[in-house]
Amino acid sequence: MVSMRYAEVAVDAAVGHSRTFSYSVPPRFTVETGQLVWVPFGRRVLQGLVVDLVAVPNVPETRDILQPVEPSPLIGPQHLQLGRWISARYRCSLFTAIAPLLPPGFEAHVRSRITAVPGADLTKGNLRPESAAALAELMAKKAGLDEADFAKLLGGNANRELARLVDKGLVQRRLTMPRPRVAPKYEAFLMPSPASTEAPGAEKTNLPPRQEGLLAAVREQRAPYPTALANKEFGNGVGQALFSKGLVAMEWVRADSATIATPKPGPGTGRQQHTLTAHQAEALSKILEVLDDPEFQPRNFLLHGVTGSGKTEVYLRAIDQVVRQGRQAIFLVPEISLTPQTLERVNAWFPGRVAVMHSRLTPRQQFDQWWDIREGKYDVVVGPRSSLFAPLANLGLIVVDEEHEWTYKQIETHPLYHARASALELGRLTGSPVLMGSATPDVETYYAASRGRHTLLELPDRVSAGPDRVSRLAQVQVCDMRQELREGNRSIFSRALAQGLKDCVAGGHQAILFLNRRGDSSIVQCRDCGHVVTCGRCSVSLTYHSTQSRLLCHRCNRRTRMPTTCPTCGGKHIRQLGAGTQRVVQEVKKLLPEVTVDRLDADATRSGQDTEDT
Repeated sequence: MVSMRYAEVAVDAAVGHSRTFSYSVPPRFTVETGQLVWVPFGRRVLQGLVVDLVAVPNVPETRDILQPVEPSPLIGPQHLQLGRWISARYRCSLFTAIAPLLPPGFEAHVRSRITAVPGADLTKGNLRPESAAALAELMAKKAGLDEADFAKLLGGNANRELARLVDKGLVQRRLTMPRPRVAPKYEAFLMPSPASTEAPGAEKTNLPPRQEGLLAAVREQRAPYPTALANKEFGNGVGQALFSKGLVAMEWVRADSATIATPKPGPGTGRQQHTLTAHQAEALSKILEVLDDPEFQPRNFLLHGVTGSGKTEVYLRAIDQVVRQGRQAIFLVPEISLTPQTLERVNAWFPGRVAVMHSRLTPRQQFDQWWDIREGKYDVVVGPRSSLFAPLANLGLIVVDEEHEWTYKQIETHPLYHARASALELGRLTGSPVLMGSATPDVETYYAASRGRHTLLELPDRVSAGPDRVSRLAQVQVCDMRQELREGNRSIFSRALAQGLKDCVAGGHQAILFLNRRGDSSIVQCRDCGHVVTCGRCSVSLTYHSTQSRLLCHRCNRRTRMPTTCPTCGGKHIRQLGAGTQRVVQEVKKLLPEVTVDRLDADATRSGQDTEDT
């Protein structure tokens, strides 16, 4: 058998998409595909992921892998293939594409520290004045300086000058490979050792009272005895003393996960067996047929259903079938704010078996959820686009709710990807059907369904509590605000909407107003020259937020003061145009001063969980 002593590694560096580098594997350890390692890369030491093991490298000479970051692989073969696909499709480095699949907090960079070589001759070589001054300051610090701080002292061409100083033997670079920012927590448990159980009474002779008491407690308890409890009941160090004498064995177990608040199921969210409408039953039947037959094609669905048509009920029953088959499911929602509502319904069907993943969890919560999912503690994962990368070992179904939403596109940080397209690829790799749902499908998705690449399922009716389970669609009225303005209405509300709100409140009812923009005014414009105030980083218009008296960029979160004069022409006629949710609240209070008005948006809620209490 040919020994695979070389590894192809995707390195955490700005390199061409899908490019890997050949490294040799030292005899002192072994590596596997999907394992995170430290590798030398030029003058740096970087993280890399082993993507393949080969007998012959791609280059004549190779450098050794320095050491593994984690002793076991973190990425499975199918997720590794997904990373390759993302790298090729979205033109990013392979490591960048794979990074979202790694445990939260595992990405790290080596810390480089510069120290002066003892006894170095500073007169050796022609040193620049800046270098001589930097060396003098370095020699005054026994612990040395971080490379970044020393580079600032060197001034221009710092990297080249530092390399010259290292070559001359005047300074040395020491690298520290950090542990992951978040690491597993372990708890120790005590158990009777085999030696002590053979002669239960023999070792008690000459044992101090507290050691004797703990030994008895460990033997009497059938389950492993927590060392935390032993320290509390018998004192610190007593368990360690028994372990040193060979009277007890010690086992380390990963601690329980950080607690994540789970919404309590509300009325009507449980596993009630509602009677499905004819269209729901037909749609579910076709989905179950695919779930039961791995060879059935096409394997993906577009569930085109009007609002209130019962799409979620179809999702949950399909997931239930997957779980009954011993497999797992991912339920994607377009926004973090929708996670609690979805989690409430899914958790009511699968209590204690639902994980949640999103960026507003603490690093510890994200880390623990990732490992618990990997260890098979959950059947269903709920969350926004990043939940697609959950390390489920036996994936059976992917649900993409509201598949038309633009928020499924990752546009803030690399890798830039579309979760719907990535879900279709992950489904292909794992053989898992992808169930996409929407009342207003994306044109691309609907076209693919009409061409037979996806199965189109229709839910044309709203679900009601009546005998036939069907109700009429809500009536919609479109108002032309241009005509309203011509007729003297300068409010952001049409006269029909204003009257409808008054009638609603007079009848003792409540109303919800939807607007997909935060803030007070969407545009701040000079009325003299037409200049619109934009973000200096993103080139998008800034939104005025009256609660903060600031202009805010909704892309990069940059804040700035409201200008009093135009930066282009110096004019003073600065006007706020457009409307956001804060402006809507102000207008409602003017129209109906006696009613209570609340606002629910990302500014009013501190985290994804806060929406439950609003």
